[in-house]
Amino acid sequence: MYKMQKGFTLVELVVVIVLLGILGVTALGKFEDLSTDAQTAANSGVAAELSSAAAINYAASLLPTATSVVIGTTEDGCAEGDIDVLFASGTFPAGMTSALPAVPTGTCGTAGTTFTCDISADNLLGATATATLICTQ
Repeated sequence: MYKMQKGFTLVELVVVIVLLGILGVTALGKFEDLSTDAQTAANSGVAAELSSAAAINYAASLLPTATSVVIGTTEDGCAEGDIDVLFASGTFPAGMTSALPAVPTGTCGTAGTTFTCDISADNLLGATATATLICTQ
């Protein structure tokens, strides 16, 4: 007669532990450093919101009954004091900075011309995103 085996053998336990270790090491690389990717996404989100708001603002400036915000009356149209009113909250997002790019693209001479602003985080993580603004004057 044979005895009934209860439990796992040492070999089975070692195989399971090795497989779990391989899975753990493989998954670790996915979660290693997501802060830079997250900040890049945040920069892109703020730039997209700013670009959309500028387009809606320009469309409103073309309507005789609508009110719009004046964009492009200062030398640096990317100054936070000039563009913060385009955000739904009325203020530029905390921890973010806007600036003219190193090589400015376009200036405000007439309504409808465009220029770009670089959007980045104060902590300098992530890639800089670009927002396109439309002059209303």
